[in-house]
Amino acid sequence: MACVAGCGGSSSGSNNGGGGGGGGGGGNSNPTTVTYTFTGAAPAVVATQIGAGKYTQATLQSGKLTMTIPSGTTNYSVAFLCPTFSDENDLSSNTEQVIQAGTLDGTSFSEGCTATPTYGNATVQVDASAIPGAYFLQIGEVDLPWSTSVIDFSVGLPAGTPDVPVLVNNDDLLPVAAKILRSQPVPGALNGGNTIVFAASDELVPESVSYGTFPSGFTAVSLVASYETANGAEITLSYDNPVGYPAMPASAYQAGDYYILDIAAFGPANTGEFIQVKEFTSSAGPQSFTFPAAWSYAGPTAAALPTFNYDYTGFSGKADVLLNANLEWGRGTAVDNFLGVATSQNYLGGSTSIETPDLSGVPGFLAPPASGTTVNWAAFITQGNPFRTATPSGTEVFVQNNGSYTEP
Repeated sequence: MACVAGCGGSSSGSNNGGGGGGGGGGGNSNPTTVTYTFTGAAPAVVATQIGAGKYTQATLQSGKLTMTIPSGTTNYSVAFLCPTFSDENDLSSNTEQVIQAGTLDGTSFSEGCTATPTYGNATVQVDASAIPGAYFLQIGEVDLPWSTSVIDFSVGLPAGTPDVPVLVNNDDLLPVAAKILRSQPVPGALNGGNTIVFAASDELVPESVSYGTFPSGFTAVSLVASYETANGAEITLSYDNPVGYPAMPASAYQAGDYYILDIAAFGPANTGEFIQVKEFTSSAGPQSFTFPAAWSYAGPTAAALPTFNYDYTGFSGKADVLLNANLEWGRGTAVDNFLGVATSQNYLGGSTSIETPDLSGVPGFLAPPASGTTVNWAAFITQGNPFRTATPSGTEVFVQNNGSYTEP
Protein backbone atom coordinates (compact mmCIF):
# COMPACT_ATOMS: atom_id res chain seq x y z
CA MET A 1 0.00 0.00 0.00
CA ALA A 2 1.43 3.32 -1.01
CA CYS A 3 2.39 5.68 1.77
CA VAL A 4 0.32 8.81 1.71
CA ALA A 5 2.60 11.01 3.77
CA GLY A 6 1.98 14.71 3.35
CA CYS A 7 -1.79 14.39 2.96
CA GLY A 8 -1.94 17.97 4.15
CA GLY A 9 -0.46 19.24 0.91
CA SER A 10 1.43 22.50 1.05
CA SER A 11 1.13 24.83 3.99
CA SER A 12 1.94 28.48 4.35
CA GLY A 13 1.79 28.18 8.15
CA SER A 14 4.13 26.64 10.66
CA ASN A 15 4.62 22.92 11.21
CA ASN A 16 4.99 23.25 14.97
CA GLY A 17 3.98 20.38 17.20
CA GLY A 18 2.81 20.12 20.73
CA GLY A 19 -0.30 22.26 21.04
CA GLY A 20 -3.90 21.56 20.33
CA GLY A 21 -5.88 18.69 21.71
CA GLY A 22 -9.39 17.34 21.77
CA GLY A 23 -11.05 20.25 20.05
CA GLY A 24 -10.92 23.15 22.45
CA GLY A 25 -8.74 25.20 24.72
CA GLY A 26 -6.57 26.77 22.03
CA GLY A 27 -6.73 30.17 23.62
CA ASN A 28 -7.08 32.04 20.30
CA SER A 29 -8.39 35.57 20.81
CA ASN A 30 -9.95 35.63 17.34
CA PRO A 31 -11.37 33.03 14.95
CA THR A 32 -8.87 31.36 12.65
CA THR A 33 -9.54 31.03 8.92
CA VAL A 34 -8.20 27.88 7.28
CA THR A 35 -8.31 27.33 3.52
CA TYR A 36 -7.80 24.27 1.35
CA THR A 37 -7.31 24.84 -2.36
CA PHE A 38 -8.16 21.81 -4.51
CA THR A 39 -6.29 21.29 -7.76
CA GLY A 40 -6.84 18.67 -10.44
CA ALA A 41 -10.25 17.05 -10.43
CA ALA A 42 -12.77 18.51 -7.98
CA PRO A 43 -13.75 16.15 -5.15
CA ALA A 44 -17.07 14.37 -5.52
CA VAL A 45 -17.99 15.29 -1.93
CA VAL A 46 -16.32 17.29 0.86
CA ALA A 47 -17.12 17.43 4.58
CA THR A 48 -15.67 19.28 7.54
CA GLN A 49 -15.64 18.80 11.28
CA ILE A 50 -14.89 21.65 13.69
CA GLY A 51 -13.63 20.57 17.10
CA ALA A 52 -15.56 17.53 18.31
CA GLY A 53 -18.69 18.36 16.30
CA LYS A 54 -20.31 16.26 13.61
CA TYR A 55 -19.12 16.06 10.04
CA THR A 56 -21.20 18.25 7.75
CA GLN A 57 -21.12 18.56 3.99
CA ALA A 58 -19.17 21.51 2.64
CA THR A 59 -19.18 23.39 -0.66
CA LEU A 60 -16.16 24.59 -2.60
CA GLN A 61 -16.05 28.09 -4.00
CA SER A 62 -13.85 28.33 -7.11
CA GLY A 63 -12.06 25.17 -6.00
CA LYS A 64 -11.42 26.47 -2.50
CA LEU A 65 -12.70 25.31 0.90
CA THR A 66 -12.75 27.98 3.62
CA MET A 67 -13.30 27.13 7.28
CA THR A 68 -13.65 29.43 10.26
CA ILE A 69 -12.29 27.88 13.45
CA PRO A 70 -13.87 29.66 16.44
CA SER A 71 -11.83 31.18 19.21
CA GLY A 72 -11.07 28.55 21.84
CA THR A 73 -11.16 25.67 19.31
CA THR A 74 -7.99 24.33 17.75
CA ASN A 75 -8.91 21.09 15.95
CA TYR A 76 -10.65 20.48 12.65
CA SER A 77 -10.98 17.73 10.04
CA VAL A 78 -11.39 17.82 6.28
CA ALA A 79 -12.73 14.75 4.47
CA PHE A 80 -13.06 14.42 0.72
CA LEU A 81 -13.86 11.68 -1.77
CA CYS A 82 -12.23 11.93 -5.17
CA PRO A 83 -14.15 11.11 -8.36
CA THR A 84 -13.78 7.50 -9.44
CA PHE A 85 -10.53 7.22 -11.35
CA SER A 86 -10.15 4.85 -14.31
CA ASP A 87 -6.75 3.91 -15.68
CA GLU A 88 -5.74 2.84 -19.16
CA ASN A 89 -6.76 -0.74 -18.29
CA ASP A 90 -10.30 0.35 -17.31
CA LEU A 91 -9.65 -0.51 -13.65
CA SER A 92 -11.40 1.90 -11.30
CA SER A 93 -10.43 3.22 -7.88
CA ASN A 94 -12.16 5.31 -5.24
CA THR A 95 -9.94 7.39 -2.95
CA GLU A 96 -11.21 8.97 0.26
CA GLN A 97 -8.93 11.12 2.40
CA VAL A 98 -9.39 12.53 5.91
CA ILE A 99 -7.01 15.18 7.26
CA GLN A 100 -7.12 15.82 11.01
CA ALA A 101 -5.13 18.89 11.97
CA GLY A 102 -4.84 21.80 14.39
CA THR A 103 -4.62 25.50 13.75
CA LEU A 104 -0.91 25.41 14.71
CA ASP A 105 -0.29 23.23 11.63
CA GLY A 106 -0.88 26.19 9.33
CA THR A 107 -3.79 27.96 7.68
CA SER A 108 -3.35 27.50 3.92
CA PHE A 109 -3.09 24.10 2.24
CA SER A 110 -3.28 22.51 -1.19
CA GLU A 111 -4.96 19.20 -1.96
CA GLY A 112 -6.13 17.53 -5.12
CA CYS A 113 -7.65 14.57 -6.87
CA THR A 114 -6.19 12.80 -9.87
CA ALA A 115 -8.31 13.37 -12.92
CA THR A 116 -8.88 10.59 -15.45
CA PRO A 117 -6.74 11.90 -18.31
CA THR A 118 -7.82 12.45 -21.88
CA TYR A 119 -5.28 11.02 -24.27
CA GLY A 120 -4.04 12.32 -27.59
CA ASN A 121 -1.70 10.90 -30.19
CA ALA A 122 1.88 12.13 -30.37
CA THR A 123 4.47 11.38 -33.03
CA VAL A 124 8.26 11.72 -33.18
CA GLN A 125 11.45 10.11 -34.48
CA VAL A 126 14.29 9.12 -32.13
CA ASP A 127 17.96 8.40 -32.89
CA ALA A 128 19.94 6.66 -30.10
CA SER A 129 22.90 5.50 -32.17
CA ALA A 130 25.37 7.41 -29.95
CA ILE A 131 24.34 5.62 -26.74
CA PRO A 132 26.17 2.37 -25.86
CA GLY A 133 24.05 -0.32 -24.25
CA ALA A 134 20.82 0.88 -25.87
CA TYR A 135 18.24 -1.90 -26.09
CA PHE A 136 14.92 -0.06 -26.02
CA LEU A 137 13.54 3.43 -26.57
CA GLN A 138 10.66 4.56 -24.38
CA ILE A 139 8.09 7.35 -24.59
CA GLY A 140 5.13 7.18 -22.24
CA GLU A 141 4.08 3.55 -21.86
CA VAL A 142 5.54 2.49 -25.21
CA ASP A 143 8.89 0.64 -25.47
CA LEU A 144 10.33 -0.08 -28.90
CA PRO A 145 13.49 -2.12 -29.52
CA TRP A 146 16.48 -0.10 -30.71
CA SER A 147 17.71 -1.36 -34.06
CA THR A 148 20.58 1.03 -34.88
CA SER A 149 18.29 3.14 -37.05
CA VAL A 150 15.90 6.00 -36.41
CA ILE A 151 12.72 4.78 -34.71
CA ASP A 152 9.28 6.23 -35.45
CA PHE A 153 6.97 6.68 -32.45
CA SER A 154 3.21 7.10 -32.43
CA VAL A 155 2.06 7.05 -28.80
CA GLY A 156 -0.91 8.00 -26.68
CA LEU A 157 -0.05 10.67 -24.08
CA PRO A 158 -2.15 12.83 -21.74
CA ALA A 159 -3.61 15.65 -23.80
CA GLY A 160 -2.48 19.21 -23.15
CA THR A 161 1.09 20.44 -22.81
CA PRO A 162 2.83 17.81 -20.64
CA ASP A 163 6.53 17.34 -20.14
CA VAL A 164 7.49 14.21 -22.11
CA PRO A 165 10.52 12.14 -21.01
CA VAL A 166 12.26 10.28 -23.82
CA LEU A 167 14.39 7.41 -22.51
CA VAL A 168 17.06 5.10 -23.85
CA ASN A 169 16.79 1.90 -21.78
CA ASN A 170 19.05 -1.08 -21.19
CA ASP A 171 17.92 -4.71 -21.32
CA ASP A 172 16.41 -4.32 -17.80
CA LEU A 173 14.19 -1.52 -19.11
CA LEU A 174 16.02 1.04 -16.99
CA PRO A 175 17.28 4.30 -18.52
CA VAL A 176 20.90 4.82 -19.49
CA ALA A 177 20.20 8.13 -21.26
CA ALA A 178 17.34 10.62 -21.07
CA LYS A 179 15.95 13.80 -22.57
CA ILE A 180 12.95 15.74 -21.30
CA LEU A 181 10.81 17.55 -23.85
CA ARG A 182 9.12 20.38 -21.96
CA SER A 183 5.52 21.51 -22.47
CA GLN A 184 4.84 19.49 -25.61
CA PRO A 185 1.57 19.91 -27.55
CA VAL A 186 -0.49 16.69 -27.36
CA PRO A 187 -1.96 15.67 -29.73
CA GLY A 188 0.70 16.69 -32.18
CA ALA A 189 4.29 16.25 -33.26
CA LEU A 190 6.83 16.24 -30.43
CA ASN A 191 10.06 18.28 -30.58
CA GLY A 192 8.59 20.52 -33.25
CA GLY A 193 8.54 17.57 -35.65
CA ASN A 194 12.33 17.27 -35.52
CA THR A 195 14.19 14.02 -34.84
CA ILE A 196 15.35 13.61 -31.23
CA VAL A 197 19.07 12.85 -31.44
CA PHE A 198 20.81 11.51 -28.34
CA ALA A 199 24.43 12.38 -27.57
CA ALA A 200 26.93 11.20 -24.98
CA SER A 201 26.01 14.24 -22.85
CA ASP A 202 22.52 12.73 -22.41
CA GLU A 203 23.82 9.64 -20.59
CA LEU A 204 22.93 9.15 -16.93
CA VAL A 205 25.67 9.49 -14.30
CA PRO A 206 26.26 6.77 -11.64
CA GLU A 207 26.06 7.94 -8.01
CA SER A 208 26.71 6.01 -4.79
CA VAL A 209 24.55 5.41 -1.69
CA SER A 210 25.69 4.44 1.82
CA TYR A 211 23.84 3.62 5.04
CA GLY A 212 24.18 3.92 8.78
CA THR A 213 23.57 1.07 11.22
CA PHE A 214 20.50 -1.06 10.60
CA PRO A 215 18.07 -1.75 13.47
CA SER A 216 18.36 -5.27 14.88
CA GLY A 217 16.70 -7.86 12.66
CA PHE A 218 16.66 -5.74 9.51
CA THR A 219 18.94 -7.28 6.93
CA ALA A 220 17.68 -6.25 3.49
CA VAL A 221 17.38 -2.86 1.83
CA SER A 222 15.64 -1.70 -1.35
CA LEU A 223 16.25 1.58 -3.16
CA VAL A 224 13.96 3.07 -5.80
CA ALA A 225 15.20 6.26 -7.43
CA SER A 226 13.03 8.53 -9.54
CA TYR A 227 13.04 12.02 -11.00
CA GLU A 228 10.06 14.36 -11.25
CA THR A 229 9.74 17.55 -13.25
CA ALA A 230 8.04 20.68 -11.97
CA ASN A 231 5.30 19.95 -14.51
CA GLY A 232 4.61 16.49 -13.07
CA ALA A 233 6.44 14.09 -15.40
CA GLU A 234 8.13 11.23 -13.54
CA ILE A 235 11.02 8.96 -14.57
CA THR A 236 11.93 5.76 -12.72
CA LEU A 237 15.73 5.73 -12.66
CA SER A 238 16.40 2.49 -10.80
CA TYR A 239 14.90 -0.08 -8.48
CA ASP A 240 16.26 -2.80 -6.16
CA ASN A 241 19.81 -1.49 -6.39
CA PRO A 242 20.75 -0.59 -2.80
CA VAL A 243 24.27 0.69 -3.48
CA GLY A 244 23.63 3.40 -6.04
CA TYR A 245 21.42 5.15 -8.55
CA PRO A 246 21.87 6.86 -11.93
CA ALA A 247 21.52 10.66 -11.91
CA MET A 248 20.02 12.61 -14.77
CA PRO A 249 22.34 14.42 -17.19
CA ALA A 250 22.94 18.01 -16.13
CA SER A 251 21.34 19.30 -19.34
CA ALA A 252 17.97 17.76 -18.36
CA TYR A 253 17.54 19.70 -15.10
CA GLN A 254 15.28 22.74 -14.77
CA ALA A 255 14.30 24.70 -11.67
CA GLY A 256 11.52 22.91 -9.79
CA ASP A 257 12.65 19.40 -10.78
CA TYR A 258 13.67 17.02 -8.00
CA TYR A 259 14.86 13.50 -7.21
CA ILE A 260 13.03 11.07 -4.95
CA LEU A 261 15.27 8.45 -3.34
CA ASP A 262 13.00 5.92 -1.62
CA ILE A 263 14.82 3.47 0.66
CA ALA A 264 13.12 0.67 2.59
CA ALA A 265 14.67 -1.75 5.10
CA PHE A 266 13.13 -5.21 5.56
CA GLY A 267 13.83 -8.50 7.28
CA PRO A 268 12.16 -8.63 10.70
CA ALA A 269 10.06 -11.58 11.87
CA ASN A 270 6.92 -9.50 11.27
CA THR A 271 6.79 -9.53 7.47
CA GLY A 272 4.51 -6.48 7.38
CA GLU A 273 7.03 -4.30 9.22
CA PHE A 274 9.51 -2.09 7.47
CA ILE A 275 11.35 1.21 7.71
CA GLN A 276 11.36 3.73 4.92
CA VAL A 277 13.44 6.84 4.25
CA LYS A 278 12.59 9.27 1.45
CA GLU A 279 15.00 11.93 0.32
CA PHE A 280 13.72 14.79 -1.85
CA THR A 281 16.54 16.74 -3.43
CA SER A 282 17.15 18.94 -6.44
CA SER A 283 20.85 18.02 -6.48
CA ALA A 284 22.29 14.68 -7.48
CA GLY A 285 25.35 13.24 -5.82
CA PRO A 286 26.44 10.57 -3.32
CA GLN A 287 23.78 10.01 -0.65
CA SER A 288 23.97 8.68 2.92
CA PHE A 289 20.99 7.48 4.98
CA THR A 290 20.37 6.63 8.62
CA PHE A 291 17.47 4.46 9.76
CA PRO A 292 15.29 5.16 12.81
CA ALA A 293 14.41 2.67 15.53
CA ALA A 294 12.04 -0.10 14.48
CA TRP A 295 8.32 -0.23 15.33
CA SER A 296 6.32 -3.47 15.52
CA TYR A 297 2.52 -3.33 15.48
CA ALA A 298 0.07 -6.21 15.02
CA GLY A 299 -2.63 -3.98 13.61
CA PRO A 300 -6.15 -2.88 14.51
CA THR A 301 -8.92 -5.12 15.73
CA ALA A 302 -11.25 -5.91 12.84
CA ALA A 303 -14.19 -3.50 12.86
CA ALA A 304 -16.24 -1.34 10.54
CA LEU A 305 -14.42 1.70 11.98
CA PRO A 306 -11.16 0.31 13.42
CA THR A 307 -8.92 2.12 15.90
CA PHE A 308 -5.18 2.29 15.22
CA ASN A 309 -2.78 2.50 18.14
CA TYR A 310 0.68 4.08 17.93
CA ASP A 311 3.00 3.25 20.81
CA TYR A 312 6.22 4.24 19.03
CA THR A 313 8.74 6.40 20.88
CA GLY A 314 11.39 6.69 18.18
CA PHE A 315 10.19 10.16 17.19
CA SER A 316 9.43 11.44 20.71
CA GLY A 317 9.82 15.17 21.03
CA LYS A 318 9.82 15.70 17.27
CA ALA A 319 7.47 18.44 16.10
CA ASP A 320 7.10 17.35 12.49
CA VAL A 321 5.39 13.97 13.02
CA LEU A 322 2.26 12.72 11.26
CA LEU A 323 0.31 9.55 12.06
CA ASN A 324 -1.34 7.76 9.14
CA ALA A 325 -3.88 4.96 8.91
CA ASN A 326 -4.91 3.40 5.60
CA LEU A 327 -7.61 0.90 4.69
CA GLU A 328 -8.01 -0.69 1.28
CA TRP A 329 -10.52 -3.22 0.00
CA GLY A 330 -11.34 -4.57 -3.42
CA ARG A 331 -7.70 -4.83 -4.46
CA GLY A 332 -7.36 -6.92 -7.60
CA THR A 333 -11.00 -6.39 -8.56
CA ALA A 334 -12.62 -3.98 -10.99
CA VAL A 335 -13.02 -1.36 -8.23
CA ASP A 336 -10.39 -0.66 -5.59
CA ASN A 337 -11.46 1.39 -2.54
CA PHE A 338 -8.95 3.33 -0.45
CA LEU A 339 -9.46 5.30 2.79
CA GLY A 340 -6.55 7.27 4.22
CA VAL A 341 -6.46 9.20 7.49
CA ALA A 342 -3.60 11.62 8.27
CA THR A 343 -3.44 13.09 11.79
CA SER A 344 -1.05 15.69 13.16
CA GLN A 345 0.39 15.82 16.65
CA ASN A 346 -1.36 19.13 17.20
CA TYR A 347 -4.68 17.40 16.63
CA LEU A 348 -3.84 14.47 18.91
CA GLY A 349 -2.69 16.57 21.83
CA GLY A 350 -0.79 13.71 23.40
CA SER A 351 -3.07 10.85 22.34
CA THR A 352 -1.48 7.87 20.57
CA SER A 353 -4.49 6.46 18.73
CA ILE A 354 -6.52 7.23 15.62
CA GLU A 355 -10.17 6.25 15.29
CA THR A 356 -11.42 5.77 11.74
CA PRO A 357 -13.85 8.69 11.29
CA ASP A 358 -17.58 8.03 10.97
CA LEU A 359 -18.75 9.80 7.81
CA SER A 360 -22.08 7.96 7.59
CA GLY A 361 -23.97 11.18 8.34
CA VAL A 362 -22.77 12.76 5.08
CA PRO A 363 -24.20 11.30 1.85
CA GLY A 364 -21.76 10.28 -0.84
CA PHE A 365 -18.81 8.93 1.12
CA LEU A 366 -17.65 5.32 0.89
CA ALA A 367 -19.73 2.72 2.71
CA PRO A 368 -17.76 0.38 4.99
CA PRO A 369 -16.69 -2.89 3.37
CA ALA A 370 -19.25 -5.68 3.45
CA SER A 371 -18.96 -8.46 6.02
CA GLY A 372 -16.48 -11.10 4.89
CA THR A 373 -14.44 -8.65 2.79
CA THR A 374 -10.65 -8.79 3.03
CA VAL A 375 -9.41 -5.40 4.22
CA ASN A 376 -5.75 -4.47 3.82
CA TRP A 377 -4.47 -2.04 6.45
CA ALA A 378 -1.33 0.04 6.85
CA ALA A 379 -0.26 2.10 9.85
CA PHE A 380 2.73 4.37 9.53
CA ILE A 381 4.35 7.27 11.31
CA THR A 382 6.14 9.99 9.36
CA GLN A 383 8.80 12.32 10.70
CA GLY A 384 10.03 15.17 8.55
CA ASN A 385 8.00 17.90 6.84
CA PRO A 386 4.61 16.15 6.96
CA PHE A 387 2.92 19.17 5.36
CA ARG A 388 4.99 19.27 2.21
CA THR A 389 5.79 22.35 0.22
CA ALA A 390 4.89 22.51 -3.46
CA THR A 391 8.39 21.34 -4.39
CA PRO A 392 9.30 18.83 -1.68
CA SER A 393 12.77 18.91 -0.20
CA GLY A 394 14.56 17.30 2.70
CA THR A 395 14.15 13.89 4.31
CA GLU A 396 11.03 12.05 5.41
CA VAL A 397 11.35 8.96 7.61
CA PHE A 398 8.62 6.35 8.00
CA VAL A 399 8.10 3.38 10.26
CA GLN A 400 5.31 1.20 8.94
CA ASN A 401 3.39 -1.99 9.55
CA ASN A 402 0.76 -3.51 7.32
CA GLY A 403 -1.42 -6.58 7.12
CA SER A 404 -5.02 -7.59 6.54
CA TYR A 405 -8.16 -8.74 8.35
CA THR A 406 -11.62 -9.98 7.44
CA GLU A 407 -14.44 -7.51 7.92
CA PRO A 408 -16.72 -8.84 10.70
